[in-house]
Amino acid sequence: MFMNYITSKLIIIAAVLFSFLTNAQTKTATNEGEILWTANWSHNGGYIAIGGDDKKIRIYDGKTFELLKTHNHQSEVKRLRWHPKKNILAIAAIGNGSKLIDLDTNKTIEFIGLNSNGSRAIAWNHNGKLIALADFEGILTVWNTNGELINTINKKTTYSYVGVDWHPKKNEIITLSENVRIYNVKGDLLNQFKHRKEEALMLCVKWHKSGKFFVMGDYGDPDIPLKPLLQFWKEDGTIIKQKDLSKSEYRNVSWNKKGKRLATASDDLRIWNKKGKLLYSGKSKDKLWGIDWSPNGKHIVTSSEKGKIIIWNKKAKLITSLQK
Repeated sequence: MFMNYITSKLIIIAAVLFSFLTNAQTKTATNEGEILWTANWSHNGGYIAIGGDDKKIRIYDGKTFELLKTHNHQSEVKRLRWHPKKNILAIAAIGNGSKLIDLDTNKTIEFIGLNSNGSRAIAWNHNGKLIALADFEGILTVWNTNGELINTINKKTTYSYVGVDWHPKKNEIITLSENVRIYNVKGDLLNQFKHRKEEALMLCVKWHKSGKFFVMGDYGDPDIPLKPLLQFWKEDGTIIKQKDLSKSEYRNVSWNKKGKRLATASDDLRIWNKKGKLLYSGKSKDKLWGIDWSPNGKHIVTSSEKGKIIIWNKKAKLITSLQK
């Protein structure tokens, strides 16, 4: 009886995740490649990178906001992450599109041997020597900057990974699927827990620079209805606070460099303090997907489900829209 119960629970979880991913794929098809999944500012503020379902990576000047170049990618881009110290862009993409691009040398490094379905999330460790890739098959891989595979971490279930981030001071990786999981580089499972009693797809996660806590956002479920949650968690899996102010899913979150402000992308741009108090809101005509702070903390870039790229100030006031 116990095994039947466990099997039933796993079937339910798998069905929920499949439903969320299917809905996302349907929406992507409906928008005909308009969705811009990811927006990132480079370490020194020199560049902004934007990527999405139109199979293009756009590079803007981080100060003048001028479009510098457009890279035609071979597949849909799901996440972009700049190296913490160099102008190297890490790309998580469908199929064989996950790779590194060095903007200073125009050198491209591919991750050879990745799952053929591609990757949903990517992140650099704190010193930029390691890269974590989370794929659609539920496999986590760790690579060096030469594109050499360091380790493959297989999890116990076969669901897709949706989010990944490194601890800011230790080589530990947090991942999101049907559970929250934290691994070390060797693949040892350090902790795992459910983020809420209801089944809801988690979409994004980001450590605070202190390493004492992290923030993550989920999809909710409009059919129940179940409100999307923004949650603050301690490393040991103790919840600190949660907010349900958003009318749509939390697609991405970003801390400013000082760690005093959190920006979230959902139905609107929202800016919070590190204790979870809402400070400012910026109205958006469509759902926001990508988000990042400028290194100096003066601006925020967002990208949207309808292909819009917007620059905001630190109080969520719209500054300008970027041309594609």
